[in-house]
Amino acid sequence: MTTRSFGLARVSTDRQALDRQLDALHAAGVSRDHIVIEHGVSGDATQRDGLDELLLRVRDGDEVLVAELSRLGRRTVEVLSLLRELNELGVTVRCLQPALLFDTSPMATMLAALLSAVAEMELETLRTRTREGLAAARARGRTGGRPAALTEAQRREVLRMRSEGRSSAEVAAIFGVSERTVRRVLGGSHA
Repeated sequence: MTTRSFGLARVSTDRQALDRQLDALHAAGVSRDHIVIEHGVSGDATQRDGLDELLLRVRDGDEVLVAELSRLGRRTVEVLSLLRELNELGVTVRCLQPALLFDTSPMATMLAALLSAVAEMELETLRTRTREGLAAARARGRTGGRPAALTEAQRREVLRMRSEGRSSAEVAAIFGVSERTVRRVLGGSHA
């Protein structure tokens, strides 16, 4: 029986790129048609179509490669459960960074638990720091997001111009903004 290599690449949001993971999987010898991609799927998700597809495709003697262990899932218990499920199918899991092989041995299970727990702790620490940073910025009067397209004085001028009968398109052109921005200033009324 020939060992087949499958890859699993996952990013949590549509804004993230898979390039680094795909490059690592290709360099490890996984063919493009054997890479299952989960784009915009959180590791916390209970429904993962890509993972379900992978589980249907693998068989005894195959291996699954991931760029890093956290691509299997976010929570330690979920990663260990998935590793156990794959091992019961006769499938080994190889992590490329760090280079580790996860099979049914107690040492592999311990390493997987340790690495997953560290990744989970890093994620929770990052989330906590982000929340605390946003709260501290808000307490200082700063808000995130895109800067306003118009100053308060410009907003008043938009209202004045529209009340004089100028069209939204004309006012938008004068200020170099979209008609939608002008309509927002008007409280959502249409031109």
